[in-house]
Amino acid sequence: MTEIKRTSNPQRASQERENAIRRRLGIPDNARKVIVFAESSHWDPSWIRTSEEYFQRYVRQNLDDAVSELLREPRRIYSAECIFFVRMYWDARPEQRENVRRLVNEGRLRLTNSGVTAADTIVPDTEALLRDFLIGQEWLRANGMTQEPLLAFFPDSFGHSPALPSLLKAAGFSMTTITRIDGMMSPSSYHEMLRGFPRPGSTAALLMKEKHTLDFVWRGPDGAEVLCHWNAFTYGQGDLIAHRGITRVYVFPAAFGDRSDWNVRHKIERFAAQLAPYSPTPYMFCPMGGDFVGPLPDLLALLDRYNRLHYPKSGLWAVNGGLDDYLTLVDCHRDMLPVLEIDPNPYWTGFYTSRPTLKKKGHDLVESLLLAERLALLPENEGDGQAVAKALEDAWWYAAVSNHHDFITGTTPDRVVESEQVPWLDKAAAEASAAITRFSQAPAVAKLRRPAVRPAAVPEWQRRDGTVEIKTPHYVIELSQDAGGGISRAWNPVTQKTLLKGVSNDLVSYYDMGGLWRMGHEFWGGRFKEMHRASERPAQLKVRELEGGLEVACVTELDGQTMQRLMWFRSASPVIRFRVEGLAAERRTVTVRFATSVSASRLVMDAVGGIVVRPPQRIYNPTFWPIQHFVHFQDDANGSGLALCLGMPGAASYRRDGRLEVIALRNATCERAFGLFPLLGLPAVGHERASHTFDCAILFTPAGDWHENGILQVALSLQDNPWDTSGYAELHALAASVVTTDRAEVVVTAVKPASRGEGIIVRLSALTGFGAPVDVTIRDRHLKAAFLCDARERDIKPLEVQGQTARLTMPGTIATVRLVV
Repeated sequence: MTEIKRTSNPQRASQERENAIRRRLGIPDNARKVIVFAESSHWDPSWIRTSEEYFQRYVRQNLDDAVSELLREPRRIYSAECIFFVRMYWDARPEQRENVRRLVNEGRLRLTNSGVTAADTIVPDTEALLRDFLIGQEWLRANGMTQEPLLAFFPDSFGHSPALPSLLKAAGFSMTTITRIDGMMSPSSYHEMLRGFPRPGSTAALLMKEKHTLDFVWRGPDGAEVLCHWNAFTYGQGDLIAHRGITRVYVFPAAFGDRSDWNVRHKIERFAAQLAPYSPTPYMFCPMGGDFVGPLPDLLALLDRYNRLHYPKSGLWAVNGGLDDYLTLVDCHRDMLPVLEIDPNPYWTGFYTSRPTLKKKGHDLVESLLLAERLALLPENEGDGQAVAKALEDAWWYAAVSNHHDFITGTTPDRVVESEQVPWLDKAAAEASAAITRFSQAPAVAKLRRPAVRPAAVPEWQRRDGTVEIKTPHYVIELSQDAGGGISRAWNPVTQKTLLKGVSNDLVSYYDMGGLWRMGHEFWGGRFKEMHRASERPAQLKVRELEGGLEVACVTELDGQTMQRLMWFRSASPVIRFRVEGLAAERRTVTVRFATSVSASRLVMDAVGGIVVRPPQRIYNPTFWPIQHFVHFQDDANGSGLALCLGMPGAASYRRDGRLEVIALRNATCERAFGLFPLLGLPAVGHERASHTFDCAILFTPAGDWHENGILQVALSLQDNPWDTSGYAELHALAASVVTTDRAEVVVTAVKPASRGEGIIVRLSALTGFGAPVDVTIRDRHLKAAFLCDARERDIKPLEVQGQTARLTMPGTIATVRLVV
């Protein structure tokens, strides 16, 4: 890349940077309108076909052709959007390794991300995504490739975390590009009326109708900013530049080549006409990167011909470059762009809870890997850190792969799930389990293990006329056999205020004509209709006094499927825990419904990277919002509220009448309009075959926000599960002692051996209070040095160290610290 000399004048430095990039790309000084064609290919590692099938049928030839074109034409740039298939190519084509390494290091085989795959940023855990960026970067480093992207491209994710800027800044990225956002037209909506798009009040409407821009500065909840481009016309807008037809995408290619000057000129100017109304700077971006579309032969010859013959008249210069080149050019005009805090959701909502058993495998795998790493770094396991890093290398790779937007989302057909995705996760889980066993059973560690201590007091309870009444200092709950074993009412024992005003913890079955991506009420011709409720028929309540708590069990039947509900009450805790075990019938979504007494106009919940405030309804009715750990809502009149906490990421809806529903089980097999017609672009069919276990909890809160009521701590405490039989609860407590902080709101989310450089890497999360100092202390070890770094483990600055403690100021919601012992 071109080196820019430092200058004390920011405006002059920006101009010099812009001029240098224009010279490198061959853009004339007098060109006032420039369209940048960035060529790539969207590679799904494990979707309609397995990764090996994709590689053999498409990717191998795709990269062979790309390398050949790049070697033949030194001005050409071709981009790879993820490391997964680059690694497969590296392993399968050793004779091409030197060419690949050279082209990557020259920046002509351009990486649009350091991630293993193009990840979803809604369903995975935050740490899983940060590892994704690290693992891909470290694979490049290990093989002599020095590119460290500033760009993170998300071409096909179905919405994005509103705190994505915070996540990206924490990993050292300053630019991003997204495609699918709320309110835009999608291929599966083509049978709807076009005049309905972009949908009013959506992010798409904000950008196109109000701001008239596809480029903006995206600001996260903690103030982190990234430069963002929105591909409003798909990530394959320019694929047909030298073709005629409908699409070159591999699923249903319907195009034939036409390299004539008339066709190419017409396409370039048509693309520019689409983009110009939304391009406030001199630059327009046209992506060429449809699914498994190969590189276009002699692309530069076509662009050169256009510039030679038509630029003098059109004033439009066409150039091949990288997406990062485009964004760097736009960044030179940053003062022309709006600064926006956006929530680009909901795009679709079905994938939040599709294939729940697969999602649980992915979630549990990451939790197990994090536990194994912490146990290995206990002082009693001195020297085992690098051993565990090596032992878990493959398991972390599969965990990163599972972040893919067609993997953890559950939008892959049964054959691929069962033949590839589940075996990957099971293999990785076995490796994580073996590591936990190894490091927890070491003699020095075994002496420290103590059974998890549970509160001893059992709540007061009594049976009366088909009901069970449970009383604690925090609430009184009445369960009714006539209400199907649900909660018939709940009130505060001191004030007598109603807490739940109708049947709650009720299982509700919906007929769902949606599928793996979308719920049935999201599209024209779909259906999402309530069919049955557990409360419609009586059910027996079984009560057991157990160590530290009271368990109430109830078995019910919905749509021919047997389901068990468990409830857990503790006298000393205001938290009520719930569990649902079962399998939804085909074409059914099963929710747990609570009739709350809260009337709220806003919902506060955590997302990947931060906190977000959302309305009860947006675009869809009802709106099921994605939740990482919790959602909290307060009554507009008196401030009292209710929090719902989840054992793993999920989705819930809330209506202004107080009705709260959280999805427990889902088995919607495929989207069908009017019960017959498949939706374009959503070809996968999937069936849930195994029973799933869903965990949640509720907490009635006095006036005060989520932070004042300690909601996050409650959500994280769900790890201490009364129904857990793995024995991991005591290990989590032991592992948490390795590194601690002096502020309860700053949570240690990971402790691992450094992948880059020396020492131990500590990840911190603070959903509030960023900008304040925090002390990080490592147990029983003296610190030689400490550094603030990014999630790709690149040092930013040294930190103050005293004994076992390092001090830093939280730079945002996420911080990464290197401790050198």
